[in-house]
Amino acid sequence: MKIRVLTLVSTVGILFSAVWPVTAQTNIDVVFRYVPQPGENFVGVFLPGEFNGWGPNSGGRIAPGAVSQMSFDAAFSQWLYSVSLQVRSQPYSYKVHYHLNADGSDNQWISDPLNERIDAADNNNSLVTVEDPMVFQLARKENQAGEVTEISAGVFGSQSITAMTFEINGAQQDGMPFFDSGKGIFHYLLSAPVPGGSQFKISATDALGGVASAEVGIIPPTVEAAPRPDGVRDGVNYAPADPTKVTLSLFAPGKDFVHVVGDFNDWRVDNSYLMNRDAAGTDSTHWWLEIDGLNPGQEYAYQYLVNGSLRIADLFSEKILDEANDPFIQNTTYANLKPYPTGMTQGFVSVLQTGQVRYPWDVEEFDRPPQGELVIYELLIRDFIADHDYTTLADTLDYLDRLGINAIELMPVAEFGGNINWGYQPQFVFAPDKYYGPATDLRRFIDEAHQRGIAVILDVVYNHVDLPSPVVGLFGATDDNPWINIPARHPFNVFFDINHENTYTQYWLDRVNTHWLTEYKVDGFRFDLSKGFTQTNTGSDVGAWGNVDASRIRLLKRMADQIWHVEPDTYVILEHFAANAEELELATWRTGEGLPGMMFWNNANHRYNEATMGYNTGSNSNFSHAYYGPGGRNWPVPNLISYMESHDEQWLMFKNIEFGACANSSLGGDRCRSDPGEYNVRHLPTALKRMKMAGAFFFLLPGPKLMFQFGELGYGFGDAGEQCLRAGDSGDCPSSAPERTGPKPIRWDYGDEASSQGFLRTKLFKAWAALINLRNENDVFRSTETVVTLNLDQGFKSIALSHPTMDVTIVGNFDMTQRESSVTFTNVGRWYDFFSGAPFEVIETPMSINMQPGEFHVFTSEPVDTPEPGLVKTSTGVTVEFALEQNYPNPFNGSTTIRFTTSQPGPVRLDVFDVLGRRLATLVNGAIPEKTNAVIFDAGHLSSGVYLYRLQSGNRLESRYMVLVR
Repeated sequence: MKIRVLTLVSTVGILFSAVWPVTAQTNIDVVFRYVPQPGENFVGVFLPGEFNGWGPNSGGRIAPGAVSQMSFDAAFSQWLYSVSLQVRSQPYSYKVHYHLNADGSDNQWISDPLNERIDAADNNNSLVTVEDPMVFQLARKENQAGEVTEISAGVFGSQSITAMTFEINGAQQDGMPFFDSGKGIFHYLLSAPVPGGSQFKISATDALGGVASAEVGIIPPTVEAAPRPDGVRDGVNYAPADPTKVTLSLFAPGKDFVHVVGDFNDWRVDNSYLMNRDAAGTDSTHWWLEIDGLNPGQEYAYQYLVNGSLRIADLFSEKILDEANDPFIQNTTYANLKPYPTGMTQGFVSVLQTGQVRYPWDVEEFDRPPQGELVIYELLIRDFIADHDYTTLADTLDYLDRLGINAIELMPVAEFGGNINWGYQPQFVFAPDKYYGPATDLRRFIDEAHQRGIAVILDVVYNHVDLPSPVVGLFGATDDNPWINIPARHPFNVFFDINHENTYTQYWLDRVNTHWLTEYKVDGFRFDLSKGFTQTNTGSDVGAWGNVDASRIRLLKRMADQIWHVEPDTYVILEHFAANAEELELATWRTGEGLPGMMFWNNANHRYNEATMGYNTGSNSNFSHAYYGPGGRNWPVPNLISYMESHDEQWLMFKNIEFGACANSSLGGDRCRSDPGEYNVRHLPTALKRMKMAGAFFFLLPGPKLMFQFGELGYGFGDAGEQCLRAGDSGDCPSSAPERTGPKPIRWDYGDEASSQGFLRTKLFKAWAALINLRNENDVFRSTETVVTLNLDQGFKSIALSHPTMDVTIVGNFDMTQRESSVTFTNVGRWYDFFSGAPFEVIETPMSINMQPGEFHVFTSEPVDTPEPGLVKTSTGVTVEFALEQNYPNPFNGSTTIRFTTSQPGPVRLDVFDVLGRRLATLVNGAIPEKTNAVIFDAGHLSSGVYLYRLQSGNRLESRYMVLVR
């Protein structure tokens, strides 16, 4: 009889070996187990895998009672799942899934904690190769003190098991008395607990002589107790005076021993690298070790091996290596990336490097724009530039500078799950994700932005964290973990909810904020899902989650205070959407002390989009809440960051084209888009013009503003809805559209003026740039002294701004038909149309103005630099001739002739006024037969003096002076 031998050696201290006869194709019953640790009270546990259709699951959710559901065995206090599997060399893939509530809406997917073998390239699925016989899933159950109290294993085969031995820390015993052959489970209760991570070996022999064995852990070493050297803090501590050594420190209370493994010891478990224990108190155990003999400037990969079995990266790592995803990072993005130590270890590993040279900053002290004056450009590097690296991003700064923005907000760049990711799956928040390039390139990008006066804001994710972060891994995904909340404390959590009341998570997050401020010179943070910082267990009560929460207010104030202690003018931005009273309290926090207060995202997407689409009934399109002051949110501080678009909302242009109002309502959607008819928002040129109008009512409204990438080019419409953001289950997008967080088309070709679309889109860019730069150059749009009057209820909208330096009136017709409306100006006299530079005489206020649909004007009381001509037409789709000539003769005695030309549709009016603005005569009022006309004005009844005559045709006004001499 032929015998074959297989030996598998694990780098985490688990060894498997088996000896068995070669047989024909065989199936054996394998019992999978999940062993709950202290504090785990799951409603249900499932074992989805390729052998049961992965649950089945729908969108990642498995229904209670599914075929993959495990059953709880009270005798063993374990969850069990039995399935018949084929003995084969190809592994089976599976995972563990558990429910935290009855319907499974609160759930988690994890790799099997009892099986070290995973497929890192495929979503970290667990792998098992079925052998005959086999020993599988060695488990050590711990008590609250972290000591091992039970050991167990699964033992299976086609033949009966006839002999079994096991060892605990080298002491061997007979295992058969503790083996349930019917269930295939070995289970032993220790007479006395042993330290966590203790060594456990087991060997089983079947009736045909086949042998299977496995082991986990190591015999606990003797740990030396010693206080940490002065100045040592958790993470890597470099010694500037001696670049051949570092001191590592790990906070891990409740653990028995910790080794450091890495390049410097060939990844061996060596007691020379056993960390010292510094226990200042029961819950404050720090482990530390000085490592010397390092080569300055060389990168070393390392991990902490906790209790002989758990391998974790450093929570404070500034660089992470990932075996599954690093191979897909191109050398052009990250040149000479240190390779993962394949075959030496598993899981994420940290990198340290002594003798690093400080980046040579050109801008050591950046003068940050006042936060009330910010115009922020939000971007996702992945979907903004094809090369998705910081070097290329720096090359776009000239483009962004021309647009006029003064801040860039980067969607999360800290180490996240995978490569193709929005970044809201945080794992190591100190480490820039390598998919975007080296840390030095990120610093260079920030430095070059600062040289242009552009601040850089990081979108950071502190509500939650995901494996393999040590925040979860060190103590496990249980409610016994002091750093996370299980269950989550609010109904919208994803991954693992961070416990913000814990003093160590506070220390960790304060450290990371300081790190980005000092090491990268970032200018601020946008806290994603900051409302989730609550520690009030609201369960599924969505309403309660948004109520005023005193503990959340206290936590956010504490964090902001720590940030401002480092840099007092740092932007602290919250994605909060909580009760107005809570937001206002945080917005004004310490502003009386000269500190800036916190800022808040303010979603104005829906109402601006209703206006651009042409649906202006009731309050649907009244976007007055985009203003922070009286008539808007009524805040005393300009700490409200309003936006028409962000990464979370549907693009305005998509809805303009797909759902915009169509003047000829009898046309279907496709015909309405392709046949402009009288006036249709679904027609691309019309939609883009309405975006210019929205920009005037957005950027010129005082207070900080945010825009999302490519909005300035009208992004949001493409073939098959390729630029449609699938937001939840809104049904807005076709099924062919990319997933909500999936890659989107990168459309720099929209700026190609040689194409017809590019020509139109570039005009939008230039119009928005003109508006932003008008804002940047004039206090009236930025000052808290500006008096703002909003008239936004109807389709004909206006905003009046009054400031000691200048007054401004913004008017626009968001309706679908020509409209005449009364507009109140702050004073009579000469005003100036910003986009044309033409003077505009206001003879009376309020004054009636007639405007075409989509037409808008920005009138300033003082002359300003005008943008290039042709960006904004005076009438939608119509070239209008309009001229008022000087009267002849002038001066005159008795009568004079006034000539004018207009092709503007609608009635024409020609009036004469005295210098006090009193109307003296109306020479024309109504339709005119010709484009060019001459009117005789008889002034025989008037005395000598200066008089004004004014021509009005539609929205066009022009005035001249004439002199009467008797």
